[in-house]
Amino acid sequence: MACVKADFYQMGQIPHVVGATGGIHVSVVLPKVNEQVYRNRKNYYSINVQVVCLADQYISQVAARFPGSVHDSYIMPNCNVPQMMVSLHTERAWMVGDFGNPNLPWLFTPVRYPAMPGELRFNEAHGRTRRVIKQTFGLLKARFWALDLCRGAHLYLPYKVCQIIVACCMLPILDLRRWIQLLADDGEAAVPVAAHCDMENDEDTEEEGAADCRTELINQYFQ
Repeated sequence: MACVKADFYQMGQIPHVVGATGGIHVSVVLPKVNEQVYRNRKNYYSINVQVVCLADQYISQVAARFPGSVHDSYIMPNCNVPQMMVSLHTERAWMVGDFGNPNLPWLFTPVRYPAMPGELRFNEAHGRTRRVIKQTFGLLKARFWALDLCRGAHLYLPYKVCQIIVACCMLPILDLRRWIQLLADDGEAAVPVAAHCDMENDEDTEEEGAADCRTELINQYFQ
């Protein structure tokens, strides 16, 4: 764990970071059942995929079972990451995510309206640290065209697409374990629950005490 924190610290000088998270939409053709829950805010059908990676682009977690209408902020609390991070947080460990994620005591998003110098410096450090997840997505799309929206929609059923996504995310991990150099560009079935359709919004979601944790970090390291 100390090595993971050290690698992330070299990126943006935010201490105790153990993961960066982000999401992508993988396109699917019009499903025959519950098609409305797969339509995302950009008006095409997709699976909303959440990935967590380490500083070396090692993918440590992937959640590929939510339809496109589900907002990013819904996925994180409903996967297996929170249980792990709550236990690690007692030892000072946290992750970085974008505005689509909920701000949690162990998951820091940028300050949406930075006003103080410390907040500006934190946002800059946050961007440098979280850049690795964007590079990881670039790697995946360059290597597996099935994940690239520009290549068109999958012709398989959503549950099969979810399996393909997980397989694509696992293959780079296996290659890294074999020390094969990868170039970076700088299953679970989908859950067709209609109640998820109203999750597409841009409002901040924040767990009680999360802002205080982020403010404490900013005051301690970025003032």
